[in-house]
Amino acid sequence: MDPTRRVIADGAVAVGRDRIVDIGPAAELRAKYPQAQRIGGKRRFVIPGMIDCHNHVAQALCRESTVEDFPNIYRIYIPAEAIQDDDDIRVSAKVAFAQLMRAGVTTMTDTTCTVAHEEPIAQTAMETGIRLAIARGMWDRESHLAGNYEQITEKSWYRDDPKVLADDLAHTEEFFKRWFDKGQGRVRPWVHNLGVPSCSDDRYLATDELAKKWGTGVMTHINRDREEIELSVSLFGHRPIEHLAEIGALTERLVAIHAMLTTDREIQKMAEAGASLAHSPLVCTDIMSAVTRVPLMRSLGVTVGLGCDTIINDVLKLMRIAYIMHNQAGLQLFDPYGLTTSDVFEMGTIDAAKLLKWDDQIGSLEVGKAADITVIDANNVRLSPTTNPIATLVRYGVGTDAESVMVAGKLTVHNGRLLTIDEEALLEQAEELGGRMMDSMAPRRYVQLGTRT
Repeated sequence: MDPTRRVIADGAVAVGRDRIVDIGPAAELRAKYPQAQRIGGKRRFVIPGMIDCHNHVAQALCRESTVEDFPNIYRIYIPAEAIQDDDDIRVSAKVAFAQLMRAGVTTMTDTTCTVAHEEPIAQTAMETGIRLAIARGMWDRESHLAGNYEQITEKSWYRDDPKVLADDLAHTEEFFKRWFDKGQGRVRPWVHNLGVPSCSDDRYLATDELAKKWGTGVMTHINRDREEIELSVSLFGHRPIEHLAEIGALTERLVAIHAMLTTDREIQKMAEAGASLAHSPLVCTDIMSAVTRVPLMRSLGVTVGLGCDTIINDVLKLMRIAYIMHNQAGLQLFDPYGLTTSDVFEMGTIDAAKLLKWDDQIGSLEVGKAADITVIDANNVRLSPTTNPIATLVRYGVGTDAESVMVAGKLTVHNGRLLTIDEEALLEQAEELGGRMMDSMAPRRYVQLGTRT
């Protein structure tokens, strides 16, 4: 994933401390570094550590609570997050980090909705060795959408709370100061704005300035469902992305999450502003919204990264889902190159790094970059023989093919085994917490699991 997209047959990568120090033919590097520890070997793919651009680790153990039960975000996901205490969130975070690292992911993004969870999530990332962009922020707007049949007597409305905004901005500034130091270059703070129905115009503008000051960005859920768009149109006369552009908050620091219901003119505005997209393909079906228009966005220059969103913490599988989903959507145009295997591989590596403003450090195998590396075991008839490893990985690979994973020069997974997490002990904790969460969420479901025929 370097600028020329080199693929080196029988190649090797040399690591010194936390950096890539050499790349080239394996025979040359063996001769140059005869005493080096070696990992990998015959029929292995050495790739950049994959990157997950959108996730909620607090929801890692409630994903079954939402299966085939719509809508579920505010009824199940957020309440399930809110009931977890400090110990619970550490278990949830370890589960998410373990799933991702076992699947060859070296960097993930958390968009937390609970203030009390921020410190334990960041601390757990440091303990387990994963690289983390943690986006935090609370809402300062209350809003109400008057539905079609309420319009005779009611109108949609919103109320902003300047004191809540001031308090949260101060908290965010302190969080940034603390974790830019404590994160040691491996944990980076971001801003999370839940969305236009929940966040004031002042908040979007203030957080954009904060992100500019610190060199990160603002992540926001947007154009995710019809109600959000109806509310924005009724209150502001614009769709959500148009509204952010109108007030000056659509900038190169904004990462739109999902953006499934985005129009041509909004996509054009995103491209002109330099905004990016965190695309979670499986969520298009999980919340029954629409298929995000990724090929058009990419063709206009919008940077797109892939996000697991807890539902499937496996970026290789996510690449394949995106590849199939978007080519299926373009079947009527008979375009076999609307979204290629190379495109989706970029979305899980170098483009994801660009979205996170971290591509000077991660996302590709280049001398001087951080040693975030995944070794894929292709010593099987599913992945070998091959003449195009990227196409093979995207079409046939799964996360469990990851044999060794290195973050900042340190192995977190080796020979398919987690080195930084006691997986057996974690499974016991996860089963106990997962059971409690399922029991708590069951009454909130409309249809109980296993009751449909």
